[in-house]
Amino acid sequence: MPEMPAVIANAVEPWLMKPSRVTRVETLAPRLRRVCLEGDALRGVAFTPGQEVEFRVTPTAFRHYTPSQVDAVQGTLELVFYLHGQGPGSAWASALKPGDAANVLGPGGGFGLEPDARAHLFLGDETCLGLFVAMANALPETARLSGALEVEAGAEDWPRLVGLGLSAVTREPGEARGEALRRWLGGQAVTDVTAYLAGHAGSIALWRKELLERRDVPRRRVRTKAYWADGKRGL
Repeated sequence: MPEMPAVIANAVEPWLMKPSRVTRVETLAPRLRRVCLEGDALRGVAFTPGQEVEFRVTPTAFRHYTPSQVDAVQGTLELVFYLHGQGPGSAWASALKPGDAANVLGPGGGFGLEPDARAHLFLGDETCLGLFVAMANALPETARLSGALEVEAGAEDWPRLVGLGLSAVTREPGEARGEALRRWLGGQAVTDVTAYLAGHAGSIALWRKELLERRDVPRRRVRTKAYWADGKRGL
């Protein structure tokens, strides 16, 4: 529910929310923040890595985010925010500070791991950092993980900053989104993998085509999750 009239949001939110407060805010990079929430209402809540939660970021707007870490025993939830500076979600996340109230809605949806896969390939962009941290941490020790994130110049160390062991591929100025990572993918050995494609919808379509048509990855082994698209808000 990305947008709705405030009067309806006022009626719906109390029924769905899990009250929490911001306990920690870390600025990992100028446009990268890690925020920890805590609340009794989060205790005992069953989360599956890759599931989303939702926040009311303005009187009429809600936005989805994927927790990077959840502790249902302690009642804590951690999120990684890419502050792109566009839209109400980015403004809300930029303003969060310790002590602020934050009503958590969810969890729901999700982008779960294939439990029987032995090799996992993660492909995404800056918006996928939290998602991929959660999924990577849920992998069994015997699983093989590979992949990369396509990022803007200057953000090459972002995967490392969030504790993610993936490569970063730089998107050159003026280059179409997805192209840098498609080139990277062309030079990789892709054998017997389950692929998880997330982030920009147009990029996902490009990478999916590369995997299906040029790398012969079975369709059933390609999973997709679009977080945003050009000209659209609130995916």
